[in-house]
Amino acid sequence: MILQKIKNHKTIVKNTGYLSIIEVIRMAMPFIALPYVLKTIGASNYGLAVFAQTIISYFSIFINFGLDVSAVKDVSINRNDPKTLNAIVSSVLLIKFVLFCLAFAVLLLGIAVIPFMHEYKILFLAAFLTCLSEVLFPIWFYQGIEKMEFLTFIRTSSILFYTITVFIFVRQTDDYTNVVLLQSLGNLLAGGISAFCILKVAKIRLVFPQWDMLVTTFRESMLFFVSRLSVVLNNNMAKTISGMVFSMHFVAAFDLAQRIATVALVPAQMLNQAVYPHLAKTKNKIFANKFLYLNVLLSFCVSTVVYILAPYAIRYFSGTQLPEAVTLTRILCLWIFCGGITTYIGSPVLVSFGHPKQFNVSVLLSTAALFVCYGVLYLCNLLTIYNFALALFISECTILIYRLYYCYHYKIFSFHGRTPAAL
Repeated sequence: MILQKIKNHKTIVKNTGYLSIIEVIRMAMPFIALPYVLKTIGASNYGLAVFAQTIISYFSIFINFGLDVSAVKDVSINRNDPKTLNAIVSSVLLIKFVLFCLAFAVLLLGIAVIPFMHEYKILFLAAFLTCLSEVLFPIWFYQGIEKMEFLTFIRTSSILFYTITVFIFVRQTDDYTNVVLLQSLGNLLAGGISAFCILKVAKIRLVFPQWDMLVTTFRESMLFFVSRLSVVLNNNMAKTISGMVFSMHFVAAFDLAQRIATVALVPAQMLNQAVYPHLAKTKNKIFANKFLYLNVLLSFCVSTVVYILAPYAIRYFSGTQLPEAVTLTRILCLWIFCGGITTYIGSPVLVSFGHPKQFNVSVLLSTAALFVCYGVLYLCNLLTIYNFALALFISECTILIYRLYYCYHYKIFSFHGRTPAAL
């Protein structure tokens, strides 16, 4: 019976498998090179590289502008209509290219007027190269046509390129620019391969789209842009502020702790990704309740393991260079616990049961909570990297409380042992 269900949903299972492979490779490969990079260029220079990439990540979100989400539906609906598909792909690529040019102009202005950016202009330009891959690499297209095997191959090639070349071209302390450049070149490699595939394999013909279509495509992506920007702000705010207020050493410490915490969330993310289609199809509230308890248990176990192993993990990756990362990782265990639960009650629950608005609002609300936390810390003169980690936890707590409230408000979940069907 189980085998028959898998067979009936072969495409979904296959694409989920490819997505899982991509996620594991994306998370695991950089950790292979990380101890070598930290030992070779040092914690402060690594922090400088991370800071430059963090700043450029805001440009990347602007260039994507939510198009990587909104275009998936359009491609999926029109996958068998070559003329419309050509217009959709051309519209997205054109909008992204224009946004790329605007972002590049802003970067050049920043380099010209901000002394710090001018001093490290080569580093910022090397990091910005990855933004070109945001134009060339149409993840949204492969998701829309449900050909994730292409995406797996391309992502793997990019990450393998960086992992191998970093051991060749990063040899001394001053090679921190090469770390950023090699990551950008790896992303450009992925962009080049995907551009070839989309033109030669998928047979897409680039056309000049009509103005109305450009406007519609841009407008439909705006909501997704706002929510994606919120996620990036939540993830990168601590590193951005640490680089501006403290030192690059603290940027490196926070980045390492956050990387470990992010990897710790992968089991919950994969589990929730697997259950999402089932809940979306069945809308089974009893199953949703039972799975919530499983999710809480998994999140607790993972966060406990990370708390215990934090000193050993930090020592393995950075030696004795980043002792602050141990405490940061342990504080972020609170974030891991909440994050595993919020991931489940987001798309798999709220969206599946027809409440996407509450899902999106919760992300925006968490960013507002994060800004409030930073404002309070500034006014009370309590700006420290440890309090930044606590602020990230409070932000995630805000999402958790908001989403749980609406799950109980819409009677998806229940108290007092009563099943939702009885309410």
